[in-house]
This record gives sequence, C-alpha cells and structure tokens, in this order.
Amino acid sequence: MKRWGLFAAAASLLGTGAMAGAQQCTTQSKMQTADRTALLRSATGIASAVQANDSNAVRQQTLPDVAQNFAGIANAIASAAPHLTGATFVPDTLWILDARASGPNAKPADTQFFCNLNGGSQSTVFSFQALPPGRYGLAVLDAPKAQPPYQLTLLLREESAGTWQLGGFFPRVTTAAGHDGIWYWKAARTDAAKRQNWNAWLNYSEAERLLRPAAFVSSSHLEQLQEEQGKSAPAALSGGLGQGTPLIVKAKDGTEYRVTALAPDDSLGGDRIDIAMHYSADTIADPVAARARNQRAAAALLAAYPELRDDVHGVWVYAEPASGPPYVSEEPVSSLR
Repeated sequence: MKRWGLFAAAASLLGTGAMAGAQQCTTQSKMQTADRTALLRSATGIASAVQANDSNAVRQQTLPDVAQNFAGIANAIASAAPHLTGATFVPDTLWILDARASGPNAKPADTQFFCNLNGGSQSTVFSFQALPPGRYGLAVLDAPKAQPPYQLTLLLREESAGTWQLGGFFPRVTTAAGHDGIWYWKAARTDAAKRQNWNAWLNYSEAERLLRPAAFVSSSHLEQLQEEQGKSAPAALSGGLGQGTPLIVKAKDGTEYRVTALAPDDSLGGDRIDIAMHYSADTIADPVAARARNQRAAAALLAAYPELRDDVHGVWVYAEPASGPPYVSEEPVSSLR
C-alpha cells in the first residue's frame, strides 16, 4: 500500500547523483520561436493523451529505449488521468537543455544544467546521472482547474529538427488540504517564529514537496526554503532519520519505537495533512494486535511532540519488519490519547 500522496514515473535515462559536468541551458524567453513552438506542441500533445488515459498514444511519442520499459509511465498515466478530466493545460515554463557532445564516442555522462533566470540572481539547476548526449526540452504544464490542481513535468529529447519525444514523465498534485506550496512555506515561517519547530519542519517539508517539479530540479528558492528549514529543524532530526539513526519515542507502557522516517502525507485529501511514520517492528500475524501496536506507536509520537496535534489530521503508521511487507494503518489524532 502506498500512502505518500506523490507519484512519478522516471524514464530509464534519468537519475540523480554526483555530477561531473555542466552544459548549456536556454530559458523560454531566450528560445528561438520555432524551438518554443515545437517543444510546446509536443508537450501539450502528450499531455492531452495522458488526460485521455491513452497510454498507447503516449508510448508512440516516447523514446524507443524508454518505451521498452514503459510500465512505470503507464501506471502514472492511469493514476493522473481521472484527475485531469475537463482540465485545460497552461504552460508554466519551458527549458532547452543542450547536452550534445562532439565525436563519435560520446557516452552518457553525469550532467548538470545551471540556468540563470533572465540575467538575475535567481537560478534553476537540473541534475542528471548518465544522461545520453542530446538536446533535451523540459516542459512544465499546469492544470489549475483539475481536481486537485495538477502539474505535469515532461522531459523530452529532440530526435530530429522540431520532433521531440518523451524521456521522462513526472505528474504531481500542487496542493494539499486545499493549500499550495507557498501557503505551507508561510505557515512554516509562522511556526518557526513561534518556536513550534516540529510544525515548522512539517510545513517546510510539505512546501518543498509541492514546489519541486521533479526530484532532479533545484533552484535558488528551494535552497532558501531548505536553509530556513535547517535553521528551525527540531534537534531530534538534526542528524537525519534512518535505520542507523532512528528517532526513539516511548509509549506509556515503556515500549520504545524506533522511528526511521517521517514525512507529510496528503493521501486522504482532507482538510488537514497527515504525517507518515515508519518504524522498525517484528512481524505480528494477528491484524488486531498489529493495529493496536500501530496505535500505540502513533500515540507515543504525539505524546513526545504534542504540537503536531495542532497541524495534522492523523498519522499513517508503517510497521516495517526486517523482511516482508509493512503493516500500515491510518490513525486519526482524535483517537490517539
């Protein structure tokens, strides 16, 4: 069961990691008219096929090496299409990322594109691992009238003059509990000013999730958000969470729960977001006993950090054994005492 409220399908040519080189970036305002027209036409054509839930049409407009492993993109199309019924796509931004290399032996390489915005101090950075040489286009299309509002980010590669094919597809919602990323950023600043560091951390995390078009995209604004979040982060999270660095919370009966991950969650689409809590646990065959343990774990988290009760609807709890599937339940705050 997946309850993270965010999905993306990345083409096989994409990844993120340490970068070896930088290439040329062209913003929408600096593009040749023919390039801008062709890129937007290809992107909106693919978006229309997504809206129609027509995976075959999208696949026909996809790079051959990506189309061979199309299941992830097909699943993302099926998930996004019902929300896009009747929606109109509005171009948010377009980029051309030129990673063409000279010589017959050019190979995929870790690549960054540093894109200055209209000569100002703000910039956007795109980071790829093992990117094949080529001329790429990135199109970000908004569907503000979708329910909930959606954004489609498409990475395309120019296969011939004016012909762009899909290489990566990243659909996502742009609001949570009826609010956009800027709203959560402002809420986080308010929480930080009140020294409600856990609520600030949660709202900064949700703001970043809603404002980042795809995992390989960074920007001056996102770096500012991360800097603010770092300054106000709870001490318990300063070293990060993981199997080797868990957050330990204790229940009323003295039982300790080793929390390995925390994140905002908007799966239910209610009037408040949830928090997703992952913790290490042994397998329990009895589902009633497993559910009761999840309830105690969620109650222990909120008892340790009670300010979270003010901001979240509930806790998605993932009891994760060393092997086998997790036991997952959603525990409303109103039921946790």
